[in-house]
Amino acid sequence: MGQRKPDAEGSREAAAKPTVARFPVRFNEVDAAGIVFFPRFYDYFHMTFEAFFGPATGIPYPEWIQERRVGWPAVHVETDFRAPLRYGMEVEIALSFPRVGNSSFVCRYEATDPSTGTLLCECEITVVTTDLDRMTSLPIPEVVRRALRPA
Repeated sequence: MGQRKPDAEGSREAAAKPTVARFPVRFNEVDAAGIVFFPRFYDYFHMTFEAFFGPATGIPYPEWIQERRVGWPAVHVETDFRAPLRYGMEVEIALSFPRVGNSSFVCRYEATDPSTGTLLCECEITVVTTDLDRMTSLPIPEVVRRALRPA
């Protein structure tokens, strides 16, 4: 993807087993051309990101945000759209973490058509662990760091 691959600061390579989520494409997600309006892919990606947290850390994502006041805003996004996704199809999103730094990590998303295996979209989003009250970076909490590591 692209020429520049942003590294998480102080990064190390990782290859944990991906989290996979599947979503139906709904009518309100397509544009006049009958294909998924491109920003909707980011909705699918974030829903997969949220789904990762509870099972992987034992702490549901809303608790991280609302009670612990720790979040992971995006600071860099690279996306390549490979094939159209149409109304009535399903999309499968695989989430993995190829690079993990001290406070940031890279979320890699691959969107595929589960009926054919066709790669529809791939994206890397660098996020930074953030104190949501002060809007300053934090070290990745150890329970999250463990969840990002390969099994």
